[in-house]
Amino acid sequence: MVVATTPDPMVVATTGEAPDIKFERVNVMARAAETITGVVSALQPGVAPCWANRYPCEIYDFMLAQAGPIEVTLTWEGQPRALMAQLYWAGEGLAHEDVAPRTGPSMINFRRPMMEATYYRVRVISLEPDQAIPFALTINY
Repeated sequence: MVVATTPDPMVVATTGEAPDIKFERVNVMARAAETITGVVSALQPGVAPCWANRYPCEIYDFMLAQAGPIEVTLTWEGQPRALMAQLYWAGEGLAHEDVAPRTGPSMINFRRPMMEATYYRVRVISLEPDQAIPFALTINY
């Protein structure tokens, strides 16, 4: 972002000189995008499920440094209802939950238009706990 600055108005008024406008580059925090590829593993004996005491999941934490939108896109190989995505305020509760339609592509996409600057968590949950499911998760924030 470029910001124009002028000299002190009192200096201009007392000297009668025309203001000299200077331009400074101001560092503005950029939005971020992360793409994660992974696999939600099948439930393993002796390993506790991470969601609803029944389903395996993968968990990803991130921080939104300034208020703004969060968009989540999840794609995978397998049935359209094999995975579910959840967005949480870290330590606070569920902000959004989504599943894919029964017919159509194996994809979930949602956007929360205005979220506060804080820590968040995305859970990728397998609704087919007997099989491993590869996925790609993109978080734009």
